[in-house]
Amino acid sequence: MKRRFLACVGAVVMTLMLPVAPLPADDRRSIWDGVFTQAQAMRGAAVYPVACGKCHGYQLDGAPDDPDMFSTPPIGGSKFLRDWDARSLAELFEYTRATMPVNNPGFPSAQEFADILAYMLYRSDVPAGTEEILPDPRMLADIVIARSP
Repeated sequence: MKRRFLACVGAVVMTLMLPVAPLPADDRRSIWDGVFTQAQAMRGAAVYPVACGKCHGYQLDGAPDDPDMFSTPPIGGSKFLRDWDARSLAELFEYTRATMPVNNPGFPSAQEFADILAYMLYRSDVPAGTEEILPDPRMLADIVIARSP
């Protein structure tokens, strides 16, 4: 009896842990729908030089500030948007948190990563809005990155 109860509890817990599927493509928002605020982008601008700037450069173009370092993918601008086109902000958020900075993955807090994403979008000429990017992959799964509006 105790085993059956524990198995049921385990099944319920596992079900609650499953990721929420993103909305159908037609119902998803895009980065062009004002998904970050100007204030959030400015917070990201303050964190960016410490967490990202050394490798991705002052212009976010992948040209490192240190001439002895190899170039990296751009994380702002049209090439960045083209490279991430049709992916969700959740994918970008999770990828950056798991792999960046290369020498210390996950160094910034989840909120700081969200702020950096806002800065990356801002520097890509995506317009700011009235809400902030939240550090919640489930919510970010419903926001698609698109090259243009």
